[in-house]
Amino acid sequence: MITKDSFSILISKFSLVYQLVLAILIALLIFGIIGYAILAPTLSGYVGDLKELQIGDTVKDYLSSVFGGAERVEGASDGMTVEYQNLVETIKQVGDVTKNHLGAIWGGIIAVIILLFLFSVYFYMCMFTVTDTLNAFMSSDSEYGFTSNFIANVGKSIKFSLAYVGMYIAWIVVIFSFSLGLGFLVGAWNNFFGLIVAYFVIVLALAIRKALFAGWMPAYVVSNMTVKESLIANFKMAPKSFKDALGVYFVFYLASLLLALTVGTLTLGFGIFIVIGVSNVLSQTYDMVTYYHYSGKKYYKDSQNVVDPTKKYKDAVL
Repeated sequence: MITKDSFSILISKFSLVYQLVLAILIALLIFGIIGYAILAPTLSGYVGDLKELQIGDTVKDYLSSVFGGAERVEGASDGMTVEYQNLVETIKQVGDVTKNHLGAIWGGIIAVIILLFLFSVYFYMCMFTVTDTLNAFMSSDSEYGFTSNFIANVGKSIKFSLAYVGMYIAWIVVIFSFSLGLGFLVGAWNNFFGLIVAYFVIVLALAIRKALFAGWMPAYVVSNMTVKESLIANFKMAPKSFKDALGVYFVFYLASLLLALTVGTLTLGFGIFIVIGVSNVLSQTYDMVTYYHYSGKKYYKDSQNVVDPTKKYKDAVL
C-alpha cells in the first residue's frame, strides 16, 4: 500500500522531478564556475609540470607494447621493456613533482571538500523543499511553487540540512571504510568476488541509513518540530517501519543504479539527471507516505482520492 501510494503521488507531482533537476543543474553550474575559479590558479603550476612529463604518451606507448611488439632493454630482467622502463621513470617523476606542489594540492583538496559540503547542504535544502511541497499536496491538495517555497523556508531548511549532512558524512565514512575493508579481505581470495561483496555491502549500508532516518525530515516538515525533536520522533517510528523500508530501499538503490547506467549509456549521460530526479523525489515521497501512515494522518494520493491509514493500520499509529 505505501509503495503503491508513493508511485501515485509521484505521478501526480511529477513536475517536482523537473524542478529538482533544474535546481541541481543550476547549482552544478554555479559550483563548477566557483571551483574552477579557485582551483585553476591554485593548481596551474602543478598541472603545467605534469603536462611536461607527457604522461599520456608514456601510458599509450606502454599499453601498445603490451598488445604488440616491444623492444627489450639490453641487460634488463625478463619482461623489462623500453616502454615499461619509461613508465616507471614517469611515475617517479610524478611523485617528485607532486612533492614540490604539496601546498597547492592540499589547498585544492580543502577547496573541493568545502565545495562538496556546501553543495550537499544546498541539495538537502532542495529535498526539504520537495518534502514541504509534497506535504502541501498530501495534506490539502495544495500546490506551492518550488522557487518560492525554497526561498520562504531557507532559514528552516538550512538548519536541518546542516544536521543531516553532518550525520550523512559520518555514516558515509563508516560505510566505505567497512565496505572497502571487507572487499579487500574477500579480494585476497578472489578479486572479482571482493568487488561484488564491497558493492552489495555499500548498497545495504546505504539502505540501512535511509531506512533508519526515513522519518526525520517528514517529522520536521509535517509536525513542525525542532531538528532534535524530529530526530527523536524518527527513532520512535523506526522500529515499526524499518523492516519494510529496508527491503524497499535495498531494491530501490539496486534498481536506481542499473537504470542510471542504462539510461546514461543510451543518452550519452544526460538521462542520468532525470534518473537522479525521479529517484530522489520517489524516495522522499515514500518517506512522506510512511510517516503519514505511521502517524495516522489522512492524505491525498491524487486529486480525487484521500487515504485514511487508521482504517488499515490501527496498530501502527503512534
